[in-house]
Amino acid sequence: MNPFVANQVHAVIEEIRLLEAFITAPLGLYSDIKMMRESLPFPDAAELPRDELRERRTAFGQITDFPQQLTLDTISSLRASVNILAQVKDDAEITKLHEGWIPRVRMVLNRSENQVAAELRAGIASKLCGIYVIVDPEATGDRDVIEIAMAALKGGVTAVQFRDKTRDKGEVISIARELLNLCNQHDALFIMNDDADVTIASGAHGLHVGQTDLPIGEARKSLALHQIVGRSNNGLEQAIDSHQQGADYLAVGAVYATTTMGKSGRSAVGPETIRKVREAVDQPIVAIGGIDESNIVEVVQAGAESICVVSAITMADNPEAAASKLVGLFNSA
Repeated sequence: MNPFVANQVHAVIEEIRLLEAFITAPLGLYSDIKMMRESLPFPDAAELPRDELRERRTAFGQITDFPQQLTLDTISSLRASVNILAQVKDDAEITKLHEGWIPRVRMVLNRSENQVAAELRAGIASKLCGIYVIVDPEATGDRDVIEIAMAALKGGVTAVQFRDKTRDKGEVISIARELLNLCNQHDALFIMNDDADVTIASGAHGLHVGQTDLPIGEARKSLALHQIVGRSNNGLEQAIDSHQQGADYLAVGAVYATTTMGKSGRSAVGPETIRKVREAVDQPIVAIGGIDESNIVEVVQAGAESICVVSAITMADNPEAAASKLVGLFNSA
């Protein structure tokens, strides 16, 4: 066998073994991955002795603190090696793989990637627990959005969304990158409103879309596998639809009447709708709209994992103190 091809085969076998160690559920997917290796006509692909297999699994588990990301990178590398083998000619052992094995492997890798990426995004979305603030230059009292975001983060918010309908994209990307750095320093999530291209360029943790914005499936096609997508919902029916489309979190509101950012036309759904959505879906719920110190406790008790506010923090004389107060009320609820 050509030495280059032999190296690709060796890489394929070792990468499949790593996937076997890291993808243990769902059972059907694990079995498919194991079959990828077992159906290879090479001695190195044979099942290892139990002791050696145990040692490998232990070793694999120790090589990273981010197994899901390593798994995705391994899938990408394995896909590249498979694509190389698909181009090999004049090698009987390899060309036998072209008709059946390679097409099946590609399908299994796609399923594996979708499964692991969904698990990774679920872990990221689980950080939506606490106060989530939207910073918008039209709702900061003429103060800089970076200044407001920094104050909110110091006050303990766990997520910042950037919304800007006034600036050019180049300037928005620059600000978004600054906000991402701030959020990373405070172990908080940074979400970009509406713009998938800015989300990609800035490296934001996720994108937030409305009912009439880019569909979730279309957004996923352009975003990185780890970037989450949240969607706004004005009631139970929309929330269920977003759940079925695969949103990583659901923003539900307006819970109470609000005029912030032109939302005066949105019907108030009340805390009871939060309770109904909580019973119907398993994604994190971000309650939004008219929430402040006077009503935050009842919204948290209705089942929201996160409370999204705008003016209660961004228009406050002291945004850090306002954020801290809301964080305290959230934690006490």
